[in-house]
Amino acid sequence: MLVRFLRIIAALTGLMALVPAASEAAGTTIRAKFSFDGIATCTQPALTNFPVHVDGTGELSTDRTATLTLSSVVGGQENYTAKLGGRPSEAPGGSAAVRVVSRHTLQAVRDYPNNQVIVYMTVVGNSCRLRVENRLKPGRRQYTFIGNMGVALCSKPRLTRAECAPY
Repeated sequence: MLVRFLRIIAALTGLMALVPAASEAAGTTIRAKFSFDGIATCTQPALTNFPVHVDGTGELSTDRTATLTLSSVVGGQENYTAKLGGRPSEAPGGSAAVRVVSRHTLQAVRDYPNNQVIVYMTVVGNSCRLRVENRLKPGRRQYTFIGNMGVALCSKPRLTRAECAPY
C-alpha cells in the first residue's frame, strides 16, 4: 500500500518531468527520465521508515498525451497514460490530474480521501526543478493512500530525493 503511494508520487513526478528532448522534427515529442526515493511510516500497515526507490521515463506527445513507465523493486513495472490538462482521471480512492501552471511549470495533483499530493515541475532550458507538497484536507490527521492491498494510514511521507533529466 505504501509502495503504491510512493509509485503514484513517482508517476506524478514523471508526468511533471517532461522536458524538451532532441528530435528530428522540433516539438514532436518531449521526454524525460526520473528517479525518486522516499521514506514513510504508517500505522496501517505497521511500517517504520520504509524505503522506496522508483525509476521511470515520461513522454509528452504533441496531441498532449502523456505516457509513463515506472519500475520499482517492490512493485515491478507499471504503465500510465494521461491527457495533459484534461479532466481529472479516476484513480483508486480518488483522482489524478495534470495541468499547465505557467510557461515553464506543470502541476500534477493526486487526490486521496484525506489528502492531496501536488507535484510542481519547473523546466527552464535543460534544467528542471521539482517540488512535492503533501497536504492534509481540513479536519484530517493522517494521510490516506490506496494501494493493491487496501488503505494505508500514514504520517506525512518524507521525500529524500527526486530528480529528472531530459533524454
